[in-house]
Amino acid sequence: MSVTDESGFSRRSFLSRGAVTTGAVALGAAGLAACSSGNSGSSTTSGGSGSTNAKPGFGVGAPQKGGSATVAIIADIDGFYPPANHWDTNGFLYANTVYDPLMAVAADGTVQPYLAKSITPNSTFTQWTLKLRSGIKFSDGSDLNSAVVKANFEALNASLLTGQALKGIAGVDAPDDLTVVYNLSDPRPQFPSGLTTQVGYVFGQAMIDQAAKGGTPTPVGTGPFIYSSWQPNDHFTATRNPNYWRSGLPYLDQITFRPIPDDTQRAATLKTGGVDLILTTDPVSIKEFTGQSQYQLVDSLTGVIGEPTVAFIMLNTEVAPTNDLRIRQALAKGLDVNQILKIFGGGFTRPINGLFLPGSEYYSDTGYPTHDPAGAKELVKQYKAQHGTPTLQLTTVPDPRLEQLVAVIQQMWNQVGFNVTVNAIQQATLITGFIEGKFQAATSYQFGNIDPDLNYVWFSTTTVQPVGSIALNFPRNSDPQIETALLAGRHSSNQSDRVAAYKKLNERLAADLPYLWLEQYPFAAVGDSRLQNFVGFTLPDGTKGYGFNEGIMVPTQMWLNR
Repeated sequence: MSVTDESGFSRRSFLSRGAVTTGAVALGAAGLAACSSGNSGSSTTSGGSGSTNAKPGFGVGAPQKGGSATVAIIADIDGFYPPANHWDTNGFLYANTVYDPLMAVAADGTVQPYLAKSITPNSTFTQWTLKLRSGIKFSDGSDLNSAVVKANFEALNASLLTGQALKGIAGVDAPDDLTVVYNLSDPRPQFPSGLTTQVGYVFGQAMIDQAAKGGTPTPVGTGPFIYSSWQPNDHFTATRNPNYWRSGLPYLDQITFRPIPDDTQRAATLKTGGVDLILTTDPVSIKEFTGQSQYQLVDSLTGVIGEPTVAFIMLNTEVAPTNDLRIRQALAKGLDVNQILKIFGGGFTRPINGLFLPGSEYYSDTGYPTHDPAGAKELVKQYKAQHGTPTLQLTTVPDPRLEQLVAVIQQMWNQVGFNVTVNAIQQATLITGFIEGKFQAATSYQFGNIDPDLNYVWFSTTTVQPVGSIALNFPRNSDPQIETALLAGRHSSNQSDRVAAYKKLNERLAADLPYLWLEQYPFAAVGDSRLQNFVGFTLPDGTKGYGFNEGIMVPTQMWLNR
């Protein structure tokens, strides 16, 4: 079986934010959903030749070269260096600007070569041989070759952050300039999916050298744009790569990203022409722009491939009082999700019971607790008799809508016997708290994987560490039954066995309750009519790409009508 640019990998696969081999962190504030009008599953023409397809987000007419586009995003990140920095959705937007991945997700859900030309397993799926495309250079003029890809792996593997996710890779060889061999400790039929994630974005040797000297690496990639400037929490600007290996691309001369955390301000900035495109998770904004002819709206609530990104409240199973299962059960029973969605979701979404939506082959009745205030009070009463009134801090990010949401949740939990306080902190600080286990309860969103094996790093007992240490199993939930299910799903190429394994995973999450599920998390991109083809992404062979991948876009083939 081979994945090449001549013949596609026919089985449904994987995605770019979970983690077979990634330290990517796709999370932040949990948002509540809105109506759906765009279609993230829409199609476009291949090869970047333009389209007469008038669906939102796709190009109309022939591409035009030149111009500068500005995109307003929800939050900034903490840096560009994959071994050290915590990429959320916004981080992947930055990454798609200055880097390229080894593999990428196609519109049909398969994983296809990008910087790679092909990737082929041995008969037991314990070794994968990747062939690189020839003639590709980094923005500093250095060559893309197997030596730098191996050096990327070594830097990632040495990192306390991403090294946890690479434990299953015994080593990487570079037998010639364009060949990379991944030697695995166990069978991984879904291995190529990991190369679409944070560890699959290839960065230049100069960054590795700079980091080794204790500096902050300046981005050096093979991507469509070259890093120009970054002022944290203000803007990131990149200019056209004149030597980009994909001929004729990119179309824009420059792209700038502006973090605007406030939903209302972000929408207003689009309306006044201050930006050309906004990313939003705000129901009010989505409704406001729906049906307006001067704007194009694309959302993630339709055309989902695999599992959706889900919103939840994460509970730390290693700190009091949430280390007590009775407390986690009481919090679940005390949460009226239907009421929350009625107030904040615009009536367009419904509660979920786990990682998968109805209609998915992995979906099942997980036994997740229903709203039961009386049952919650009884559990709190039992805990109180032993330990006193449970005091809990609910952490979120400073966003007016989220602050209203957590105020409602705070009231619900206080009514069943908790003493809940709310703390709003910056998203980068919140993510650091997750990684170090320094939280009790927090709003978050995550997952959104095409193949559930990409969840391994988030749920495995092998990525649990003590509070204060870096861990990718953020709630520190250590359940051997989950580990057994994860390994069964990871090692098998039999789909019925994999379905059974991931149903078991979902059921154990409902029993352990490290996550209190809220809803499918929505992402929407709203663009001025001038900005064309912001979700019309194609792979190097012309295959249609997954252009709006749970809020992530690729700017390579965007253009401006001027």
